Amino acid sequence: MLVAGAAWSAKADSPEDTGRQPLAVEAVTASHASELVPGVITTTPHARYLSLHARVAVEAQRRGWSSDDRSSFRRLLRRCEVVLGVISVQHQDEERELHQRRAGTSRPHGVNVIRNALSESNAIDLGELSQVYSRVADGFYGTYGGIEATLGLISPGPVPQPGPAVDVVSWDALDRIVEIAEGPDIIDHTDFASASALCLCQVGAVGDGASLRQVYFDNDGPDPELADVHRASAAVVAAALVGQPVGSNVDLLMDSLCCYTADLAGLLGSKRLEAHALRWRGALLRNWSVWAWRRLWAELVYPLRTPRTRAEAADMFAADLPVVPVRQVLRDELPVTSAGGVLRPAEHVLSEEVSVSGDDWSILQLLRVLAVGARRGGELEGVSREAFLRYDTIGMGPAWFDDWVEEHADRMLPDAARTLAIGLFSRAEQVSRDKMQWTRTGLRMPTRLRVVGDRLRLEGQEGSGPASLRLDTFANILLQLGVLERSDSEVWQLGSHAGQIAYE
Repeated sequence: MLVAGAAWSAKADSPEDTGRQPLAVEAVTASHASELVPGVITTTPHARYLSLHARVAVEAQRRGWSSDDRSSFRRLLRRCEVVLGVISVQHQDEERELHQRRAGTSRPHGVNVIRNALSESNAIDLGELSQVYSRVADGFYGTYGGIEATLGLISPGPVPQPGPAVDVVSWDALDRIVEIAEGPDIIDHTDFASASALCLCQVGAVGDGASLRQVYFDNDGPDPELADVHRASAAVVAAALVGQPVGSNVDLLMDSLCCYTADLAGLLGSKRLEAHALRWRGALLRNWSVWAWRRLWAELVYPLRTPRTRAEAADMFAADLPVVPVRQVLRDELPVTSAGGVLRPAEHVLSEEVSVSGDDWSILQLLRVLAVGARRGGELEGVSREAFLRYDTIGMGPAWFDDWVEEHADRMLPDAARTLAIGLFSRAEQVSRDKMQWTRTGLRMPTRLRVVGDRLRLEGQEGSGPASLRLDTFANILLQLGVLERSDSEVWQLGSHAGQIAYE
């Protein structure tokens, strides 16, 4: 315990060593996302990297590379990624509106380094740029590789091989990138002018895009179960987005469709899609509670930028709360959550109250979000309820908070909130201890809270954004593959390849 205590108060080696998910409430969101959009993660917004990496794996196989040739693989991979990046950055700068219409607003990876190189001279040094565009040895393959393996595009290893889903003929659309990457280091900008068809935004119209659509959505493809989930989620996302402004929040649009629609089967035209939307309902509603806990923790520890005791932080946490019974504000005065057997958008009502006031979320409003979530547990049924209450037994889920409200119903809210705050500190320390491990510098307990005598000091800033269900990224992939399109008036509409997600 002495060693653990010292490690908890030690300075982390890098931001990556500091606390992550300090209350450990995000696992349920990650579980839902991996089941509902298994071929997507938040940091993989560009479909063409999937096909590029598969094409490089094909090349490695053609050359007979093994693990002994890892340095050669990395050299080719990094040079190919730079070529794709240069083509995409150039096209984005020259035809920004067209590029965004087809690729979305996510910028090409390495854009800052690449754009600087393009602006400094009329030529780029491919050899030099491939060394500096990413500090990770495997470039962006390190980020995309897990998804590519899930989709069957690669068989992972020190030198990945083509996976069972690779259509070698379709991947030949990227031969030109490999050809440029294997050419001379110094390349004039004009040499890329005729390669705009290789931009990230063009993938949906050519062979590797067709192959990716088959991988994602074709039930006759290499993984029918994976494709079935993708098709169902794509159909539900499309139903939520079509006709809505492109800049709208995708999660809130999915809320409106999946959580508060009375006749889902009639709207979606399929009982199968209704069941899938109901799974999304549980995931979406639970994510409000996950976000509220994350935000509450961030608010609790924010004053610890100046060293303070736990009790002082807890007092500040409760300072602005009304002196009324817990029952009054966290039960009796909540927005209506259901009527006539249909869920009502209480979560959106609370959010709109914050927007109208022009203020940030308060501790009271976040507690009310958790209280709404606690009530949802008794309103949901079937697959929605199962998804919503998943991992509830480990604490701080909706049922746990419902019990907390019941236990403290007659206490004044500030007193109860102080007790809750002290409990959050205890939980966060236990989570850090559970993640404790030996590193090259000794025993490491990941946390952003450092012990200063009997006080705590916050290093850095705790994240307070929503845990991601990957919907923005999935919508971006659907756009790039031509399943969705952006109209001239910047409204979502079905794309030319929407037929591949049709459901009966």
